[in-house]
Amino acid sequence: MSAPTKPAADTPRDPIQDLAEKLYIAMCARIYSASGDKPQPKAVAQLSFKLAETFQAANYEFNPTAIAARAANDKASVNLDNVHIDFGAVGKAK
Repeated sequence: MSAPTKPAADTPRDPIQDLAEKLYIAMCARIYSASGDKPQPKAVAQLSFKLAETFQAANYEFNPTAIAARAANDKASVNLDNVHIDFGAVGKAK
């Protein structure tokens, strides 16, 4: 069996996945250390992702620091959606 591969250092991390992973670990520690019926690990993972997505959405809605950081990031980025280049004139003799 081969060892799992590590993601490349320059691969961007998904903040939703990072938060979901932390939630999953914390919830599993509580759920599976307590007595009683236990949900399937896959159900706990699905709940972790739903909670992480909801938290991220609320963070950008209510947290002034996150709102300001997102606005600054949007300002600094280049939006090419409205750029139109006429390639019809390229290569034509004048």
